[in-house]
Amino acid sequence: MEASSAEPPEGPGDAPAAAAAAALESMRFLLLGGTAAPVEGVNLETDASTQYAAIVLTKRTAPAELLDTLAQAQDPAVPIADFSGSRPLRSDYVSSKYDAESVAEMRRQFAPIWRRLEKIPFRAKREERDPLTLLRLIYSRNTPAKATFVPDDPLVVQYPLLGAAAGTRRELESLAALGLLNRHHFMRTHACSKCGSARLNVYEACPGCGGADLTEEALVHHYRCGCQEPESHFTQGLLLICPKCRRELRHLGVDYGKPGNIVVCRSCGAENSEPLVNFICLDCSTVTPSDRAAATDWYDYDLTDAGMAALREGRLPHVELGPQSGHGTRAYSLAEFQLLATQEVQVARQFGRPFAVARVTIVNIDAVRRELGPVATDAAFKLAVDKIVEVVRSSDFIGVDDGNAVVIAFPETPVTDLGLIEQQIRQVVHDAAAPFELAFEFAEGNEVVAMFAQR
Repeated sequence: MEASSAEPPEGPGDAPAAAAAAALESMRFLLLGGTAAPVEGVNLETDASTQYAAIVLTKRTAPAELLDTLAQAQDPAVPIADFSGSRPLRSDYVSSKYDAESVAEMRRQFAPIWRRLEKIPFRAKREERDPLTLLRLIYSRNTPAKATFVPDDPLVVQYPLLGAAAGTRRELESLAALGLLNRHHFMRTHACSKCGSARLNVYEACPGCGGADLTEEALVHHYRCGCQEPESHFTQGLLLICPKCRRELRHLGVDYGKPGNIVVCRSCGAENSEPLVNFICLDCSTVTPSDRAAATDWYDYDLTDAGMAALREGRLPHVELGPQSGHGTRAYSLAEFQLLATQEVQVARQFGRPFAVARVTIVNIDAVRRELGPVATDAAFKLAVDKIVEVVRSSDFIGVDDGNAVVIAFPETPVTDLGLIEQQIRQVVHDAAAPFELAFEFAEGNEVVAMFAQR
């Protein structure tokens, strides 16, 4: 009996598998970077305005082109496959070959991403598209946004999951300030005072001439005459001769001691116990003293429950806040103030407008509390807040931090215009019941988020 060449009929269990296979075959991918050899079962599109499941790079693609494409994409968190070595802004699959085998592997790796993206459709107002995209990338890849060292980048640190787009760290800090991301410290970097590069070499420098040709020597103390100099000043051949009294030093602990070490500069001969610590920029060769090199703290970020809620709602948290009870003023809690200030930063960034924040700290609060007692001090602090509210504009708003500091937001105001308001605040607080001593700290634009991050 001859074997039948006909295909066996599909059983009940084969229908879902067939449907899944058909769905994969019908998926369309956006091709960027030129042409690609045909691969069976792969539908490539070149029209970026259509709906597609992934972006495929087969030729080197400029980051600007990919950035423009993602800005127009229906879902900017769409996975990206790089077969070109373009090192795009971000990629979820990288291969040197574009063929059926690599495409199958790409689909296998993209499958969990597609499932998570499908669960929460993307929607966002234009001004909230970028921050919600960052949340969506962390959610859909089911992994934190982890910082990593990238030596060929001037900032030295990048987030591979999110790509190297400008402003990524600033957006992450804004989202953390809103409570949408948790932060876990990764590293602190320092920046060149001229070009801002974090590619720096650290070295010890002579306080006298700034040179780096330093050597460490033992310090010799001659007990009899009190002379104390580097050991090289005592050495004459195999002997130790005191340069002051010319006596020979024979016995350590009897004639002389070595109380420590000292650093000697071979260039100028200067001696010091603590040389300077300098950074030299590997990009522009500028030397920056360590105490003048701006520091940046980098973090890993993961989603909070509030972050997931923002994704589901398709919007960042916005609240209508009334004054904090008990003050009778426009004084908010610190958490409420941070939320409002972060939103103001985003608005100022979008429209290119100034926005500044002043933090006013009572530096002697503990001494005042010991002198007046906690009840009188708290009453005086509330009075000081009321007085501050009287001198700021109706468009400004105030936050209260732990009963010893006030933060004031100034929309449409650069930091350079805050000198007069500082004088007015000092005056009205000075006229209050308690002898408060004030310290002012100012931040402008994106520095506002960093002010809260450093606390």
